[in-house]
Amino acid sequence: MAQETVELLSAGIPQEASAKCTLLLKKCVRLLETFNPKVTTVDAYMDDAKFLQDPMIGEVELKFIHQVFYGCHRYSKLLRLFVTSFAFKVPAIAIRSEQGLYQVLAYLLFFRLDELGLQDFRKFIFCGYGSPPAIFALMQYALDREELNDWVMQEWLKHYDPDYLDEDVLGKLHRRADELRPLMSDMQLKATGVAKSGGQRGPGTVKSDKKPTEFEPFNLTAVKPRLIPEPESAVHKDWTAHPVPAHINRTSLAAIQEERKRQLEEEKTKVAAKYSMDDEFTLETASRRDYETIRTQLQEDADKKVMAECTFQPKPNKRIMPTDDATVRQNVAQVLREDARLRQTLQAEHDLLKQYEAELHDASDFYSWQDRMRKKDFLEEEARTKERIIQTQLARDVAAEAQEATTRMKTIQAEFQKKDMQVQLEAKERQHEAELEQKQKLVEQTTEDREKARVAEQEVFVTKQEHAEQRRREKEIDLAKKKKEEESEMERKREIIRQIRALERAPRESAKVFDRAEAPAHGFLEEMSFSELKERLKVMEIQHARSVEAKRERQLAKKVEKHELLTEKVQLLARVREQAKEHLLESKDHARKQRVAEEAKKDRHREDVLIEVAARLESKKKEKKDAERRLRKELQEIATKQQFQLSSQDALEAKKNADHVAGLNREVLRRQDRLLLEQHKEDHVKVRAKDQRKRNVESDHKQYMDMQDTADRRTEKARRADTAFRNEMSNANRHARDLQYSQENKHIDMCGHSANAYWKRCSSLPALHA
Repeated sequence: MAQETVELLSAGIPQEASAKCTLLLKKCVRLLETFNPKVTTVDAYMDDAKFLQDPMIGEVELKFIHQVFYGCHRYSKLLRLFVTSFAFKVPAIAIRSEQGLYQVLAYLLFFRLDELGLQDFRKFIFCGYGSPPAIFALMQYALDREELNDWVMQEWLKHYDPDYLDEDVLGKLHRRADELRPLMSDMQLKATGVAKSGGQRGPGTVKSDKKPTEFEPFNLTAVKPRLIPEPESAVHKDWTAHPVPAHINRTSLAAIQEERKRQLEEEKTKVAAKYSMDDEFTLETASRRDYETIRTQLQEDADKKVMAECTFQPKPNKRIMPTDDATVRQNVAQVLREDARLRQTLQAEHDLLKQYEAELHDASDFYSWQDRMRKKDFLEEEARTKERIIQTQLARDVAAEAQEATTRMKTIQAEFQKKDMQVQLEAKERQHEAELEQKQKLVEQTTEDREKARVAEQEVFVTKQEHAEQRRREKEIDLAKKKKEEESEMERKREIIRQIRALERAPRESAKVFDRAEAPAHGFLEEMSFSELKERLKVMEIQHARSVEAKRERQLAKKVEKHELLTEKVQLLARVREQAKEHLLESKDHARKQRVAEEAKKDRHREDVLIEVAARLESKKKEKKDAERRLRKELQEIATKQQFQLSSQDALEAKKNADHVAGLNREVLRRQDRLLLEQHKEDHVKVRAKDQRKRNVESDHKQYMDMQDTADRRTEKARRADTAFRNEMSNANRHARDLQYSQENKHIDMCGHSANAYWKRCSSLPALHA
C-alpha cells in the first residue's frame, strides 16, 4: 500500500496542524466576540457555550481555549488599547472584522510566548486564518519600541505600572527579537512576496522595465503680494479710569436685594391693579354642574359603605404559655455533637482537677494579682496622661519660639539670596553671550563642511554605480550556471522518487489465521489463549461474589454495633440533661436569693450613706457658725484697737510717708540699672549678629566658588568622556560595516545565490532528499 502524501503549507506545516490551529483561533475569537461580562462570568460562559461542544475539540484543546479566553479577559484593557492603536496606525491594512484575532495573537505574543514556544507560535501565525499583510504589520508594530511609545504607551501608563510594562511585557518580548527575526522574514515573504534578508523577489512578483512616473508641479504664475500703504499717523487711544461712584460706599448687598424685592412687589401690585376680576368674561359654562366630580364622589361613598363591613377588628386573645416541655426530635448528627461537647467538658474538668492535684493550688491568686495590677496600671496611666498634657503645653511654647526664630533667620537668608541671585543672573547673561558667539562660529564651520560632504557623496555614488554594474553582470553568469545545476539535481531526485514509489506498490502478505486455543505468542509474561482467559474470568467472578457477600456481612455487623453505641449515648445524654436541668433550677433559685440579699444590702448601705451625709452637713453648719462667731469677735477687737490708736495717728502717717519716699528712690535706682544692663546686652547681640552675617557671606561665597570648580571639573570630564565615546562608536560602526561587507562578499563567493530564504525552505522539504 503506497504511503499517503501530506499536503504542506508555505511554511512547512502539515495541513492537519494548520486546520487544528485555525479551529482553536476561531473558537477563541468567537468567545471574545459573544462574551458579555455584565451578564455572566468567564467560567460560567465557558460551561454554557454550545459551540465548544465539538467532537474535534479534546480536553487539551478545551483547556487551551479556556486559558486564552481568561487571559484576554484579564488583560483586556492592554490588548484593546494595543489593537485600537494598531487599527488607527495602519487603517489600510488592518481589517475591523479581525480585531478579535489580533487580540488573541497579541495575547500569545506578549504573555504566552515562553510557554507556547516559537514552533507552536509559528503554526498559529501560518495556519491561514487572517490576512497575512495585517498579521505581519501587527508583529512588526509589536516589535517596534518607538512606535509603541508614540501610539499606545501613554494610554497603557494610565492602567499599568511602568516597570511592569518595561520588564514583564515589552522587555520580555524584545529580548527575543533575534529569535523572531526568521519568523518575521518568512511572514514578510508570505505577505509581500519579498524576503527582507536577501532582497529576492517571490515566485509571483514580476519586475517591470519601465521607470516609475516622476511627478512635477504645474508651472503656475506666482501670486504677487498686494502693497498696502502705511497709515500717515497712528491712532492713539488713551484709556482713562473713572473714579469709584460715591453711592457704592453708602450701600451694601443686603440693602440692594431688599430694594429689588420691594420694587418687584410694587410691580406685581401695579400689574394686578390693571387687570381686575370685573374685566373677565362670565360664561354660562361656568355655572354648569360638574357631573364627573359628582359621579366620583358618589362612587367613593358607595365603596365606603361596602367596605364598612370589612373593617371589623376582633380583640386578640391572651397568649397562653405552654407548661410542658417541648418535644424535640433528635437525629444522629445532633446526638454525636452533644456527646462530643459532653466529652470535651468532662475532659476539661478532669484536666483541671489533675492540675490542682499535681500543683496543690488554683488560679485564684493569679486573678487577685491581676486585679491589683490593673488598678495600678490605671493609676499610672492617669499620671502619665497629666505628664503628657504638661509636656504638650511646653512643646507648644517651644515650637512657637522656634517658629519665630526660623522666620527671622529666613528673612536674613532671603536678603543674601536676592543679592546672590542678581550676581548669578549677570554671570549667566555673560555666559549666554559667549555661547551665542561660539554657536555662530560653529554654524559657519558646519556650512563649509556640508558643501564638502556633497562633493564626497557624488564621488561615492559614481563609484557605487560602477561596482553595482559589475556585480550585476557577475550575478547573471552565476544564475545561468546555477539554473543548469538545479535542473540536473531535480531530474536525479525525480528518478529516486519513482524508484521509491515502485517499491511501495509491490504486493505484501498480511493475513493470519486465528486459533482460540493457541497463545498469541507476543513475548509477554503469562500469556494465555482465548479459552484460558474465559476460564480465568469465571473464577474471578466467583471470587468477587464471595468477597461482596463477606463485605455485606461485615457492614451489617458494624451497623448493629453503631446502633447500640448510639443508643447508649442517647441514654447517657438524657441523664446528663436531667442533671443539668436540676442544677439550672438550683442555680436560678440561688441567684434569686442572692439578688434579694444584695438589694437589701444596697438599701442598708444607702441608709448609712444618708445618715453619714446628714451628719457631715450638720458638722459643716456648726463649723460655719463657729467661724462667723470668731469673725465677729475679731472685728470687735480690731475696732477697739483702732480707737486706742487714734491718738498716735499723726506720728504713724509721717513715718509712712518717709517709708514711701525711700521705696520710690530704690525703685528708680533699680530701673536705671536694669535699662543699662538691657542696653549692654542689645549692643553685644548686634555686634555678634554683624560678625555672624559676615561669616555667613564669606562661607556662602566660598561654597559657591567650590561648587563652580566642581561643576567645571565634572563638565570637562563629561565632555572628554563624550568625545571618547563618540569616537569609539564611530570606529565600531565603521569596523562593523567593513566586517559585514567582507562577510557578505565571502558568503557570495562561497555559496553563490543558493543561500536565500526561499531556497532554504524548498531544500528542507523531506520529499526532496535522496
